[in-house]
Amino acid sequence: MMYRTIVFLVATAGFTAACAQTESAQNESAAGMEAAVDDYARAQGILTAKCAACHGSEKADAGLRLDSWDHIVRGSQHGEALIAFDPDNSLMIELATKRVDGSHPGEAGADTLTASEVDALRRWIADGARNAAGETPYASARNLVYVCNQAEATVSVIDADENVVIRNVDLRKLGYGPMAKPHHVAVEPGGDHWYVSLIGENRVLKFTRDNELVGEVEFEVPGMLVFDASSDLLYAGRSMSAVNPPTRIGVINTKDMSADEIDVFVPRPHALAVAPDGKYVYSASLAQNTVVAVNAETYEATLTDMGGPVQTLVQFAMSSDGSMLGAGGQLSGKFLRFDIAGTPSVAVTDSLTVGGMPWHPVFAPDGMLYVPNKGMNSVAVIDLSVPEIVALVKGNGLSQPHGSAVSSDGRYVYVSNNNMKHAYKPRHDLGDNGMIGTVVVIDVASHEIVKVIEVENGATGVGAVPAG
Repeated sequence: MMYRTIVFLVATAGFTAACAQTESAQNESAAGMEAAVDDYARAQGILTAKCAACHGSEKADAGLRLDSWDHIVRGSQHGEALIAFDPDNSLMIELATKRVDGSHPGEAGADTLTASEVDALRRWIADGARNAAGETPYASARNLVYVCNQAEATVSVIDADENVVIRNVDLRKLGYGPMAKPHHVAVEPGGDHWYVSLIGENRVLKFTRDNELVGEVEFEVPGMLVFDASSDLLYAGRSMSAVNPPTRIGVINTKDMSADEIDVFVPRPHALAVAPDGKYVYSASLAQNTVVAVNAETYEATLTDMGGPVQTLVQFAMSSDGSMLGAGGQLSGKFLRFDIAGTPSVAVTDSLTVGGMPWHPVFAPDGMLYVPNKGMNSVAVIDLSVPEIVALVKGNGLSQPHGSAVSSDGRYVYVSNNNMKHAYKPRHDLGDNGMIGTVVVIDVASHEIVKVIEVENGATGVGAVPAG
């Protein structure tokens, strides 16, 4: 009887403690929600009073309305007005505090925001720019594009439905250095996880869809990444900036983030692709005209010498049926088509002069190939089955184009731009954004630029949630 009583008393004490903890957590949550509601009310009051005359229901300069939360987070015809959790890179804060020709809206003849008003907006954005119900912008977004800002140690996340930046992942806040150099991104089918290579940290990181860091693996100067959906393996090449990296590519088990290395026996292996069935992974040397096909099960590497002068193949694009590869030569200005039906042997079947340092190509769902020409500020649209250039995309925002990716719905191609030579002029002079990177959004149906998204300095690799 005593034993049963003691057990009951202990259980009751535990239950009481648990209830107290639950009640405390509920109180904290309620207090946090109340604070979020207050912060939004304060922010909306400021925007309505100071901004709605030009950005309201009757007048919406640049297509931007600031008279409701839904309109605020949708942004303007040019891009987002704010980035949740990131006030420092939110345009409304930058215009109020950094604009060279005078803070906005003061320079337009309206009342300038006071320091306390700016602080209130900053605090609201830093807490997630929540609405009156406590919701954060784009929390349920699924059609995502990831852009590496190599010069800023950040990764920008774009919602491909609205074509605005919705988050910035700051690697410095996660303990990595300002020279971490995020270079390329690979995304799992379905988008549950994404992976980024850090040249400066010799790491490959694993993030959840919610941008939570859940794993990392050490790998010397990682560059290109490619995910094999058939096996949950992630392959990694070596960075172009590495002078004498190992003659091996990496293979990472994404379940436990353990890594192995495969010797491909060529210097500076950079370009990467994996067959749709996962049986072979392909790489190419930056230093010699050699393409390598690796048996994913045995790690046996078969080398194909293309002959001729060095082309410096930057990156592969794999056709959806796995019958051919395309790759551009940095030095030759040529785009090559490879027949891989006879893998492990690989054959060059055609070449097409595109000029201007062809960089990271990508196939659209209609079979057209988009090739950023880094040295010509253009994107060549190629029908590789012919092969021929069917369109040459030029226009504002294309400034040293680098990476490319296709949205999961197949509607848009996204091309990142380094802009290290200042060919693109930012919409607003903030004093420190002369080399701001961009992402050019190209409509697949028309081959036309439909939007230029400003990201951060040194935009390089791009990854998107795969179709399907």
